[in-house]
Amino acid sequence: MEEVIHDDRSSPAKKDPRKIARKYQLELCEKAVKENIIVCLGTGCGKTHIAVLLMNELRHQFTKPKKEICIFLAPTVPLVQQQAVVIENSIDLKVQSYFGHVKHLKTHADWENDLMKYEVFVMTPIIFLQSLRHCHIRMELVALLIFDECHHAQLDKRHDYTQIMKLFYNIDNPKCPRVFGMTASPIFGKGGSNYLDYAKYINSLENILNARICSVDGNLDLEALVASPAISIYYYTPVSIYDSKFMLVYMEELEANKNNLFSILRDNYTDLKVLKNKQKSLSKVHGDVIFCLENVGLWGAVQIEGGVKCN
Repeated sequence: MEEVIHDDRSSPAKKDPRKIARKYQLELCEKAVKENIIVCLGTGCGKTHIAVLLMNELRHQFTKPKKEICIFLAPTVPLVQQQAVVIENSIDLKVQSYFGHVKHLKTHADWENDLMKYEVFVMTPIIFLQSLRHCHIRMELVALLIFDECHHAQLDKRHDYTQIMKLFYNIDNPKCPRVFGMTASPIFGKGGSNYLDYAKYINSLENILNARICSVDGNLDLEALVASPAISIYYYTPVSIYDSKFMLVYMEELEANKNNLFSILRDNYTDLKVLKNKQKSLSKVHGDVIFCLENVGLWGAVQIEGGVKCN
């Protein structure tokens, strides 16, 4: 990453991210200036540009010769490289990126030199965590702390995002940084299956980052950016499998096959423990096929029957 040098820092910024910002991005940036927030928007909706807008609004806090800095964290090396280029191309600030096994192996003097030279530090979270642990960077010097893909920060996870906030972010410290998170979904992984599970993940994320989730609803600018699929709803009445002659015949055949297999098992296994395990396994397969028959239909049950194996 090449260093960007500006001879006259007192002149107006040559790169103004506000010129291409949409209304919803400006509104979310305005919220982020006032409080810690987590922006939840879909992929391609311009979350990174909101982060750049926030840098622009708070740049007076970390523009050299001030000692304070902005930290931008991304969980993977490709994201670090990508976001560093986006930031450098979008705003008139000195940007440097850190990742891998070479650039972060620095002495305290090396870090001091970079802290005096650069204003925005884009890095993987493990590098920032190690820098904090070795006091190369102190949290008090961070004016703005940005988490990309911030859904990784969960109370019950040992992700580097979580460790950074748990160990080094002190809410009672008047010099703690402004926090800005970005995610397409606040639910980590497969998430929950009901409202209570969703609330658990969201509360966990908000508590770890000491921020609240913000999004945009019904915004025309946003709708123009996102290609939403056309949704068609088809209604149908439930069908009872017991009303179908074919279903009844199929179920009778299944029951007959199960009984026949039980008989074969009894003839081939004298060990009662092994026999019971085999019968239990067979009963489970039979139950799974019946479940599919009742919920998916005849075709689905046949597919399941052909694919299951009984140990």
